[in-house]
Amino acid sequence: MEKQKVKEAILPYLNNLLSIFNKRTQNKYLLVMLRTTLFFCLFFAQSFWVTAQKSVIIRGYITHTEDYCNGAAPTPEMEAALATEKPESGKIIYVKIGTTNKYTNTLVKKIKTDANGRFELSLKPGITYYFVEEWKANVFKAPKNTAELTWDIACLRKRYANPDFVLKTKGSNNPEVHINYHKPCDFRPYCGHFSGPLPP
Repeated sequence: MEKQKVKEAILPYLNNLLSIFNKRTQNKYLLVMLRTTLFFCLFFAQSFWVTAQKSVIIRGYITHTEDYCNGAAPTPEMEAALATEKPESGKIIYVKIGTTNKYTNTLVKKIKTDANGRFELSLKPGITYYFVEEWKANVFKAPKNTAELTWDIACLRKRYANPDFVLKTKGSNNPEVHINYHKPCDFRPYCGHFSGPLPP
């Protein structure tokens, strides 16, 4: 879209310039060279315009919810309170380029949420970024099984590859980033099977 705007702005001037040279010279070789030169000028002008665009401000917030993990049955009020999203202060989030999480993908920024779980950062428009928490920003490491806990490694790899939020930035009107991290019980982990004793 931005390249098209540049083309529409510059092309009339280039056409006028070509028209003037067509009237003043009959040298076909010179005209070909001129057309080639103007074409490259247009190409580099488009590329420079997109590259030189200012960064845009992206805002977001991180929340958390959690399971009820005690033994006695919870009241509806307790369940509702745990299911209500709460601000996650001091959460470290990594911003990388791409749509599938890989350790080798370019790390753009490392941010930390404030006391209200909010953050703000500047990013270049026209690029697809994704947001992940710390364990996904590091090299994938398969956890070891224990006597009470068996891990599904394929499931963990799938979770690792899936970004927590994907955003293709625009020059304006970017959506707010919102990620909620749900905390399961230790005896009911993601991608794991627990066979030990449960809470009384």
